[in-house]
This record gives sequence, C-alpha cells and structure tokens, in this order.
Amino acid sequence: MLIDLDAEPPSSRPRLGVLKFVPVVLFLLVVGGAAPSERARIGTAADTGTRAVTAHLLTAEALYTVDATGVQAVPLTAGGPRWRTALAVQRPGLRFEGDGSTLAVWRGAQGGVTFLDARTGRERWRTSNFSVARVFGDRVVLWQLDDGLLRMADLADGRVRWERAATVLALEVDPAHRYVLAVDRQGRGTVYSAADGTPVSAGRDLGVDPYAWGIGNALDQSSAEIVGDALYLHSQTFVAAYAMPELTPRWRARILAPQYLGPCGPLICVTGERGASALDPADGQVRWTSPRWRSIGADGLALGMDSRVARIDPATGAVRSELGRGVPAGELLLRFDGDRTVVTRLADAGSLGVLPVGAPGDCTTAGAWLACLTGAPRVTVWEIR
Repeated sequence: MLIDLDAEPPSSRPRLGVLKFVPVVLFLLVVGGAAPSERARIGTAADTGTRAVTAHLLTAEALYTVDATGVQAVPLTAGGPRWRTALAVQRPGLRFEGDGSTLAVWRGAQGGVTFLDARTGRERWRTSNFSVARVFGDRVVLWQLDDGLLRMADLADGRVRWERAATVLALEVDPAHRYVLAVDRQGRGTVYSAADGTPVSAGRDLGVDPYAWGIGNALDQSSAEIVGDALYLHSQTFVAAYAMPELTPRWRARILAPQYLGPCGPLICVTGERGASALDPADGQVRWTSPRWRSIGADGLALGMDSRVARIDPATGAVRSELGRGVPAGELLLRFDGDRTVVTRLADAGSLGVLPVGAPGDCTTAGAWLACLTGAPRVTVWEIR
C-alpha cells in the first residue's frame, strides 16, 4: 500500500500473502473440533487494564503499547524488556523491522517516524515532521518536506546510503526490495534502484489524480500494491495494472469500491464492501465474483461479511470447507461462542482452550502468546501451549 504524506501510516497489520484480513492489526481463526472443558481455559499473561492503549505490538518476549503519554514494553518472559519512554503520539502506528531490535513508531497526525531500541526504549533516530517513509528489512526510504530529498538510510542508526532531489507524495517498495516507487503530486510515478537510487523509469503518468484516490482521506479510498512484476493501483472505481519497473500500462478493470488487493492462487483478488472479485493478472478479466467475502488469503482462506470463515478454491471461488464463525490469527482460528471464544489450530481443528471473552478483536500471535483487544482500550495477552 502506498504510504502518503498526509494520511496516517499503516499499522502493524501483517500482509497475509494477499488480502489483508479485516478487522485491522491481527487475525485469529478457529475451526471445528470438540470444545475444551473449562479446565482447559488458557491462562492470562498480561493485561493493560484501563490504560488508554491506542496501538499494540506482540513479540515472543514482550507486549509493546502506545498511549497518549508514551510507549511501554511489558515483559512476557524472564529477562524480557521492561521500560517506558515519554513520546507524545496521536494516531500512532507501531511495528518491528529488520532483525527485531528496532521498534518503529509512526507519529500519526504529526507525521514522521521515531525509531526506538526495542530492548531499552532509547531513541535511536527520527525523521522530521511532514515526512513520508517506508521501512523494509534493515533499511528505510524516506522523503522530508524540509529539504526535498529522497533518501535511503540504515534502519538502526539513520546513516544515509544515497539521496536524490525529488518531490514525493507516496512511496512503495517491491517485495523483493529491488525497487522504490515514488509518486509525486501530479500522479507521476518514478522507479528508483533500491541499491543506489539510480532512476529506472522516470515521470510515468499513472493516469490518476492522486487526490482523487483519496490520499489523506481517513476512508483510505485508494492504494497500490506491488505483486510479482506488476504494480496494481486501485481507486474508488477501478483496478489498473502496470509492468514493473517500466510502469508500462497493462490493463484497467472497472471494479467498484476496491479496498484490499493481493494474490489468491493464480489470480489477483480484490475485496471491499461489495464483496470479492478475482482478476486474471495477464489481462484483468474477472474470473469470478462473490458478495460474501471481505478478505481472501493467498491460500484460499476467506473471511465473510458475516464473520464466517471458509476454505475456497482461489481459481474458481468454490467453497471447499466451512470453518465456522470466527477470525483467523496466524496458525489459529478463534471461534466465537457466545460470551467466550474457543481457540483451535487451523491445521487440524485441535482445541487449545477457551478465552473467557466474546469475539475479541485485533488479535495477533507470537511464540507462545496470543494478544487481543478485549474491550477498548484493554489489551489482554494469553499464553497458549
């Protein structure tokens, strides 16, 4: 997804290989299997209580949270990081990058990113306000309004590897980390070599006014994804494909209100409030549609508008198996069961225990831990063995 200068940057939501499961930050899923006894209830490891947490991130060692006054690390293992640092953040984003030693905190409404040492909470470096940045691997590509330079920097310390004069509204990096795509305020795209900043293709008109995309709009009316050797741009009314890195137009398909895009089997799936459409990546032809799905994974794991989960054949859209009402998270399925939630393994439907809450949200897993929102603004972490 393109990261723009005015909009809130993406949170730590993982890309599930294709379409991003909704609702945001994390996802859990539960499939059939015998319900565990109450004695099998999973144990609570941490709880943020009534503190107004606005973003959270789970790792195998700690739970990291952001509130109006700062960032905090709560250890989950012996010797895990424990710290709190003052950092006023409005509408933050929170993400680990590189080798996991650096915590990237997007300063939301203020713009820019602050990079913290994940072990100590010490600030390593930060970008200026009114900047746009894309973090990937052990590097950061960023553009700052104050000097008009596009830079590639090291994640750990901000050391600049290369810089070029440019005007940038949004940035994206291809999954193989070969290219940087920069889009200016006129909707022209330029592709740079990630290695040294050499322009590969310059000033290609993408055929869309960036402000018509909804850049800077909270509704997130448009975005772009690089999948394989193609850039896919989706606005409110269409999906367009361009060859990378030349940005040569391939096709444009009329799709109403697309929100999420990614590979599903051999096709490209687009989902939104109107359901799902599967497009042929070669020519943009619609191979199948369904009003049922709001997200579809690369392997055909699909989440419905009614929170029911199923395995589908990505090539045809046919349902292979129904998995029940719930939400996926990593290798788990959380199945909603009244005022409690049953946790099972996605692979074999084996029951792991019971959460004493109904329909938790924004869930994620790391190591032996599961973290979920369990009533705003509370975040609860459970140990799962």
